[in-house]
Amino acid sequence: MPSLPTFPELRILIVDDEPHVRKFLRLTLQAENFNVLEAATAEEAIILVHSANPDLMILDLGLPDIDGRQVIHDVRMKSDMPIIVLSGRTEDSEKIAALEQGADDYLTKPFAMRDLVARVRAALRQKSFREEWDNIDSVETGSLHIALHTPDVRRDHNTVALDAEEYALLRLLALHGGRVVTNGHIERTLWGKEGEIEQHQNLQKRVSTLRRKLEAEPSFPRYIVTEPAVGYRLEMLPPHPAERPRQ
Repeated sequence: MPSLPTFPELRILIVDDEPHVRKFLRLTLQAENFNVLEAATAEEAIILVHSANPDLMILDLGLPDIDGRQVIHDVRMKSDMPIIVLSGRTEDSEKIAALEQGADDYLTKPFAMRDLVARVRAALRQKSFREEWDNIDSVETGSLHIALHTPDVRRDHNTVALDAEEYALLRLLALHGGRVVTNGHIERTLWGKEGEIEQHQNLQKRVSTLRRKLEAEPSFPRYIVTEPAVGYRLEMLPPHPAERPRQ
C-alpha cells in the first residue's frame, strides 16, 4: 500500500453546525498533526471544497441550509475526496443512503475519537491507493496478501484456496480497503441484482466461509468486519507476526 503524505500537508474539512463539536474535532485532529478547515453550513463547505481543495471531509448530515446527503452528491460530481459522515442519525436507511450516495464511511454520534482518527487514516490510505492504482498489484493487510489481477491470496505466505465468488468478494472489499461496502453494492457487483433473500443469504454464507479461511478466530474477525444491516469492510491492519493457525 502507498504511504501517506506527511500529515501536516493534509487538510481535513470539518462540516458541522455545532461549534463545540467543531472545536473538539479541530483540537483532536490538530494534535494528530492534521491541518483543519471548518464550515458551519453546506454553502461554506462547498466553497472551501473548491477553494482550499481539502484532502478529506468530515460531514454532519443535519446542516441548517442543505441536507448533508446533497453535499455528498455535489462534491462527488467533481471530486473523489474521502467523505466520512459523522451524524446523529442512527437509522440503517440513513447510513445506506449516505454510503450509496458516495460517502466513504459513516459514524454515529456519540463516537470514540480514536475510532474516527483510525477511519480518517484508513480513508486517506485508500485515497492514495486509488491515485496509484496503475502501479498496485496487491493489497496487504495484517498477514494477508490479496492480489488484485490474479486469484492469488496468501496468509502468512501460505496460499489460501478460494473459489471464484469468494475471491471476487474479497477483491471487491480489498479495492475499498478500510471503507464500508454496502450489501446492495456487493450484491449488484457479484450477482447483478440486490435485495433478494437468497442473494443476502448467499452473501452471508460467502463472508462466513472467507472468515473461516482467513481469520485466526472467525468468531472474532479482524479482517472482514460487519457493519450491521449495512455491509462489510476490509480492515487495513499493519503487518504483524505470523498468526497461529486455527486448530
